[in-house]
Amino acid sequence: MKRIYLLSLLLGILSLSALAQSNVISERVEEEVEMRIPASELTRETMFHFNNINGDLNVEGYDGDEILITGKKIITGKPNVRRSFDPDDFYLDKISTNGHLFVFVRHPGLEVEIEENDLSYRSNKDNYWDENIQGFEFNLQMKVPRYLMSEISTINAGEVVVENMDHGVDAANINGSVIIRNVTGGIINAETVNGNVIAEFRDNPSDDVELHTVNGKIEVLASKNFSAHVTFKSLHGELYTDFDNRSYRSDRSNKKDGMSRFSIGSSDTIQFGQGGPNMLLRLLNGNAYIKQL
Repeated sequence: MKRIYLLSLLLGILSLSALAQSNVISERVEEEVEMRIPASELTRETMFHFNNINGDLNVEGYDGDEILITGKKIITGKPNVRRSFDPDDFYLDKISTNGHLFVFVRHPGLEVEIEENDLSYRSNKDNYWDENIQGFEFNLQMKVPRYLMSEISTINAGEVVVENMDHGVDAANINGSVIIRNVTGGIINAETVNGNVIAEFRDNPSDDVELHTVNGKIEVLASKNFSAHVTFKSLHGELYTDFDNRSYRSDRSNKKDGMSRFSIGSSDTIQFGQGGPNMLLRLLNGNAYIKQL
């Protein structure tokens, strides 16, 4: 699933971060956040998208039939721009269209469009991205019906954690880690730029898995009966595992600290157990680890 974060938004966020570090912030508001999406707005075919910008996201699948979102928003502002400091201008909003439910952070100057079932952000610089920007952060916990397909993302100042989902998940970050736990059915994608990707499988994945980071490590934790075809791609890293039931090219591995270390080419595949779904591990600067739980 593609994700469109326009350059104007990312540049604005970087400018906001630099502003917060270079100026004394004297106004700060913390408020509780709550959103309930009833079962009447969901079906078993609904694709749930949550797009955060700054802050942690913790998503837990459960046996209920509605989406419950709670947490805290933190709004900060410079003391000389009180006229534009309004915490109520930052809130959770939602759009539902074509079987897709989008929940996102609404803020001043934000323009949102749905393009090919993806959320597209645009920011109006004249009204928002200037020296009078306020800072905002949403740290949220979500209970989501475990049968839903979910796409969960944040950009800065937090990590993404998704657990106990039964229909696959697409989880993404830019500056922070992504953690997947006990996600079984459906395709699983987890990616970040600056951070680690950790995936824990108590049950063997039933569909393909793709894990990707640029600057960080990938860690897969699996049961002793783990079965998959693993492809490893890294420019500056290696793959380590403590699983013995695997097929590989023996002349290209050795032992280190009780774990087998692989230096393999971009097209090589290692079979764990009896094989099974495809698992792609992609890194640029970092190692990957496949360990027994």
